[in-house]
Amino acid sequence: MVKKLFVTLATVALYLFISIFTGWWAVTWIIWVFYFVYIVYLIFKDHQ
Repeated sequence: MVKKLFVTLATVALYLFISIFTGWWAVTWIIWVFYFVYIVYLIFKDHQ
């Protein structure tokens, strides 16, 4: 649980940092794709 929270907060921080300082709002959606894949992996791993 704590690991998921840490990864979520790190993802948000990375997204905001890259988006605000580089202005790449249209490109940073890729961060959320990687985050989604990671969460799906954790869900499947927990159910095995």
